[in-house]
Amino acid sequence: MAINLPSLVSQLITPDLINRIAAAIGIDPALAQKLVNAAIPAVLGAFASEASNPDGAKSISDLISNQDPNMLDNLVSGLKSGNAGALDSGAAVLSSLLGNEGLGQLSSVLGQATGASQQAASSVLGLVGPAVVGAISNQSPENWQDGAAVANLFEGEKKAIASALPASLAAALNDGGFLQGFESAVSGAFKTTTSTLGSAAGAATSTLNPQPLPPSPRIDPTPSAPPPAPSSGGSMTWLYLIIAIIVVAGIAWFIWHKRQETAPAPASSGQIETPVSPTSAG
Repeated sequence: MAINLPSLVSQLITPDLINRIAAAIGIDPALAQKLVNAAIPAVLGAFASEASNPDGAKSISDLISNQDPNMLDNLVSGLKSGNAGALDSGAAVLSSLLGNEGLGQLSSVLGQATGASQQAASSVLGLVGPAVVGAISNQSPENWQDGAAVANLFEGEKKAIASALPASLAAALNDGGFLQGFESAVSGAFKTTTSTLGSAAGAATSTLNPQPLPPSPRIDPTPSAPPPAPSSGGSMTWLYLIIAIIVVAGIAWFIWHKRQETAPAPASSGQIETPVSPTSAG
C-alpha cells in the first residue's frame, strides 16, 4: 500500500527550517522553498531508480539500517545555529548511494530547473537526503528491512513521486537516468509530463533556430466594396420582367390598331375621270 513519501518528507521540512537554510546558504526564502519542493521528488525518484535493480535496492536498505537515527535532528540543530557546514554531512548520505558524480549531476539538474546555483541546489540536497532517509526509517521495518522490501516500497510510490515532480524537472531527471522504470509503472502521469516537456523543448529549439517565415500577404489600405449578395429570387425576377414586357407590348399594339381604325379616309376631288377611247383620240 502506498504511503505517499513525498508528503511525509515535506512534513519533516517545515517552513521555519526552509527559512533557516535560506539564511545559512544566502538565498531568498522563496527560492529555497522552490528548491525544496523540487528536490524532494527528485531525490525520491533517484532512490526509486536505484531500487529498480536488486543491488540498488539492497544499498538503500543498508543505508537506512546503518543511518544514525538522530542525524536529521542534528542537522536541523546545526542549521538553527547558523552552521551551514552541517549540510555537508547530509549530502554525504546521497553521495554514498549515488556517488559523487551522480550527486553532482543531480545538483546541476535541480539548479537549472529552478534557476538556482548548483552550489545552492547541492546544499538543499544535503537537507532533503537525510529527510528522505528519515521518512523511510520512520515506517515499519517491513518496508525497508531488505532489498525486496525496498523495491516493493518504491514500486508503490512511483505514482506519488511522478505527481510531485515539477514539469520543468521531470524530463531532465529522466534524461539523467534518475527516473528509470517510471514510464511503465505510472499510468499516464509521467508520460504526459515528459510529452509536454518534449513539446516545450521543441518550441524552445524553434525559438533558438528560427525558420524563415512565409511572406505576409499584401493588404490594400483602401477597403473594397463588398460583393453584392446573390439574389435568392433571381429566376422569378426575370419571369416578372418578361411578363411586363409582353403586357406593355400588347397595350402598345392595341392603341396603334385602334388609331388605324378611326383614322379619316382621304378627301375626294369631285371629278370623275372618263376613260379615253382609243378611236376618239384620232
